[in-house]
Amino acid sequence: MKKVEKEKQKNNFTKLTQKKGISLIVLIVTIIVIIILAAAVILTISKNNPVSSAKEATFKEDMSNIQDELSMYLSKKYTDNPTSFDKSSVNLSGDSMVTELPSTKKYKDKVSVVEGNLILNNSKVNSDEKKWFNEVIGNTSNVKKEWKNTIASVEDGVPIPKGFTYKEGTKDTGLVIQDEKGNEFVWVPATESTYRKDTSFQGATPTDDDTLPNGITDEIADVVKYGGFYIGRYEAGVPENQTTIDGTSWSTLNVKGVPVSKKDATVWTNITYTNAKASAESMISNEYVQTGLITGKSWDTTCHWIEGSLKSINELASLKDSRYYGNYENSLAPAKENSRTKRTAGFNENWKVKNIYDLAGNVWEWTSEAYSSISISRGGSYDYGGSDFPVSCRDRDSASGANGVTGFRLRLYIK
Repeated sequence: MKKVEKEKQKNNFTKLTQKKGISLIVLIVTIIVIIILAAAVILTISKNNPVSSAKEATFKEDMSNIQDELSMYLSKKYTDNPTSFDKSSVNLSGDSMVTELPSTKKYKDKVSVVEGNLILNNSKVNSDEKKWFNEVIGNTSNVKKEWKNTIASVEDGVPIPKGFTYKEGTKDTGLVIQDEKGNEFVWVPATESTYRKDTSFQGATPTDDDTLPNGITDEIADVVKYGGFYIGRYEAGVPENQTTIDGTSWSTLNVKGVPVSKKDATVWTNITYTNAKASAESMISNEYVQTGLITGKSWDTTCHWIEGSLKSINELASLKDSRYYGNYENSLAPAKENSRTKRTAGFNENWKVKNIYDLAGNVWEWTSEAYSSISISRGGSYDYGGSDFPVSCRDRDSASGANGVTGFRLRLYIK
């Protein structure tokens, strides 16, 4: 009997222990789930903080009202003295600013008027307020007087044209801007002496460039004025939401349209030089900027600008050997893929230099250069070797020719 009783007690103890073990596991799992849920809630709240959103809305509305009041103030000044009024002579701050612009009372330490422009006193605001101000007004505090007609703000010394905003990067690493549709361009620093065509690069020797876009009479004018120029961050992509026409891939048709310069876009090929030029010029055309096909000088200047960064990719990388940073049939690490396939824009981070994607390889790119009556394309493609046809290489083809390995890239002119 004692033996049986002991066995029962032993079995009961085992069951109790098992239950406790199971209960402990359940408790631990429950705690983990609660922690995960709590973290998710915290992240959601931090991203959609109603208090922060309200502050942002109020600040932006106030800045917009101040800007409107300033515009009315300047208009009145001009009306009173149309012949002698000079906007750049209008400077207001503190209490005197509040007297002229009552809506600034709440922000008299945070904003002021310099040369007729509303600016933010950066030492008096936090990072959020600076961001909100730039989104509504723009960073005009360091925009040169002679730039104000076309430039919205300045970032790291680089002019941001009206209609564009800063996205990322620096002047040295490749400063990126984007328009309201998300098209991206990269700033290439240059001077009158460094903005030049390099005829020593291998391939066809160019003679003249084709005509520039309407309204652009001298391609070096914006370089001299602003200290550089913008080119498309990506190879031109097929028009937005139009990847096919009657079931046929847009990128296999020789047609004109409005291109994009966006990551993951289908790269536009099978387009003649003539249609590429017309399409490039149709992308953006307003009183501030004009797009066009990249020129020979722009391409060569960009090549020399990225040259200093190539050794950090690979000691053997150069303007004459692009296998280490482009999509070619014989690419080498870190760029190695060798799929012999045209990829979408910005497909591989290792095919980027100075924030510019696929300048080397992927597809040849039409430029406005010409060799006699023949048009010039640059940079090689996925179906060619990166040492035989590197980023600096020139190739020539009929302006009426179209194929699956040739596309184009944009140049953005600031007027």
